[in-house]
Amino acid sequence: MKYTFPEGFKLGATGAGWQMEGETDKRPDQKHFPHLMWENDRENWYLGLGPDVASDFYGHFREDIPMFRKAGILQYRFNIDWSRFLDDYENVVVNEKAAQYYSDVIDCLIENGIEPVLCLEHWELPAALYEKYDGYASRHVVDLYARYAREAFRRYGDRVKTWFTFNEPMVIPELCFLNGFWWPKEHQPARAFRWIHGKILCTARAVEIFRQELPEGKIGVIVNPPYIIPRDANNPADAEAADVADNFYWRPFMDTAILGHYPQKFLDILQRENVMFDLTEEDKALIAKNTVDILGMNYYQPMRVKAKETPWDDSQPFHPNKYFDNYDMPGKRMNPYRGWEIYPRSLYDIGMRIKREYHNIDWVVSESGMGVQNEEQYKNAEGIIQDTYRIEFIAEHLAWLSKAVAEGCNCHGYWLFASIDNCSPYNTFKNRYGLVEVDRKQNLKRRLKASADWYRAAAESNSFDFKEI
Repeated sequence: MKYTFPEGFKLGATGAGWQMEGETDKRPDQKHFPHLMWENDRENWYLGLGPDVASDFYGHFREDIPMFRKAGILQYRFNIDWSRFLDDYENVVVNEKAAQYYSDVIDCLIENGIEPVLCLEHWELPAALYEKYDGYASRHVVDLYARYAREAFRRYGDRVKTWFTFNEPMVIPELCFLNGFWWPKEHQPARAFRWIHGKILCTARAVEIFRQELPEGKIGVIVNPPYIIPRDANNPADAEAADVADNFYWRPFMDTAILGHYPQKFLDILQRENVMFDLTEEDKALIAKNTVDILGMNYYQPMRVKAKETPWDDSQPFHPNKYFDNYDMPGKRMNPYRGWEIYPRSLYDIGMRIKREYHNIDWVVSESGMGVQNEEQYKNAEGIIQDTYRIEFIAEHLAWLSKAVAEGCNCHGYWLFASIDNCSPYNTFKNRYGLVEVDRKQNLKRRLKASADWYRAAAESNSFDFKEI
């Protein structure tokens, strides 16, 4: 069956500053938060690898970007590393060498027929601002972020028309301070929610400044809320469990960014559990006035929940799991390398929900991808990775997305994670995601994978063949 997308829909790909660039040309005081994670917990990062070298996109971008175009990438979202861009965070003193690097990347993308899309932060909070102020828990850091954003808009707004404030703003508060899964491995729910609120304020402040500086452009935020699925939607207890999970994991960033307010149920539970952040009337007005123009939606797997069955110990710090249990559905499809469920239909469901509940806002699938370990085992005689599993993964997700677009959702792009193999937190290069291979055994040599040919053909025709879903 042939699937098609309307004119204006574009295939693209992504790359994150800290995951790709490496730390070349950075002073010791220009570390970012992921560098602290790696530096303080190195033994738990796969093979001890981290963001110090990453994929060295910093040193290879003039080689990499033409390969991206050969892989069919028409839009490319990447990040400014805040810790690289500024020499003085308090006084917004720009590192001119870093500023030129980002300018050169933008020009190289345009020269190769790729639209550049810029994101201001993908966990690259400067380490100094974490250590001195506790990062986004501080309103002073919110002010510093807003000043950084204004400088970035002024530097690159002449060539970049689509911007995002954050990529996955929920991840660090959730995994580092709520779940205690990543360094510093703490269970401090009030701190986690202060960080979340700080990032929401940063987005509103950046939107306000953007409309002053670049009124013709578009600005949004890239979120990664799991699509919540109850065990049994007809069971009131399961439905209530899903609603609580939705209020914590889907709605805080979605509702504030698009609807201009927090979900009330979320605030009520935080108050009841004594983990509420300081929400002023000025904050509410700022959020209400500065909603986004565009949404980025990262999707990898759904979140399945059921009514609470396991006992909860009230002596432990609050966690949303007090109100629901995760549901391990029998027979679900899995990526055995990543441990994540494969459920492409959620892209259709997400599109329909955005259409119904979020003003059918302009949006893109800003990340989707499949990480696979030991991909070298799939090389052919010419040394090209035959990643047919990735082709099938992309095609099935695009098929469900095309159904949503055909039914009126306002999605205009699908960006694969990732353009090139890169460093992920803790897994580093264990699972590979790219259309382009980075061979760490051969001095970071780059090679296109088989999926790059398929992706280019789909991008050029805005269509592809796949089985009927």
